[in-house]
Amino acid sequence: MSGIYKSIFIISLMKYIFLDESGELGFKNSSSKYFVITLLSCDEGELYSLRRIIKKVRQKLIKKKLRKYPEIKGNNSTDKIREEVLSRFVKTNSEIFVIILEKSKVYEYLKNKKNKLYNYISNLILNECSLDDNYVSLVVDKSKTNRSLREDFDNYIRKNLNQKNQSCKLIIKHENSQKEACLQVLDFVSWAIFRNYEYNDSHFMDIIKNKIVIKKEVFEKLSGP
Repeated sequence: MSGIYKSIFIISLMKYIFLDESGELGFKNSSSKYFVITLLSCDEGELYSLRRIIKKVRQKLIKKKLRKYPEIKGNNSTDKIREEVLSRFVKTNSEIFVIILEKSKVYEYLKNKKNKLYNYISNLILNECSLDDNYVSLVVDKSKTNRSLREDFDNYIRKNLNQKNQSCKLIIKHENSQKEACLQVLDFVSWAIFRNYEYNDSHFMDIIKNKIVIKKEVFEKLSGP
């Protein structure tokens, strides 16, 4: 098989998993009560539909003078924009996996190991995904500015995946959400789930609830890695 045809064959088999979080892993009195990691899983053929959501919403609901901003996010959008993004999202052929951590259940010794805790929680929900595909692209919102922290995350996820499924070829990318519309869509989804738990407001999560395949709640003491 030539290099070109091999590349086309690989892409056709590719599954995409996007990862984003809502809330934060701080443990001050002013910090959020919950921390949410959300995965959006889809086949390569669904990327176009997901990316068009943001384009269509920007054209329809965002004033021309504001379209210069490279990104729209759930936490600073109007309710009309939130509802539009989420309503369009539920029409796509994609799945949501989410883990919700009640931070008061985290043991004290882990509170100073936020990056290890983040990696551990991410892996818990990734374990719920079907990774039987030969090729999986995991796209993570580039929130980790420190290169060593990104590498630590990548190594931890790969090590645990290899123990579970050695046939899966995992590609991990840390992308700027301003340049990846799928991450922007996921931001709205993750925000909606976080708002349900943090503020007891289920309105936005109700729009997407039928797309949630796995909802893992960690409300008991978490010992971690």
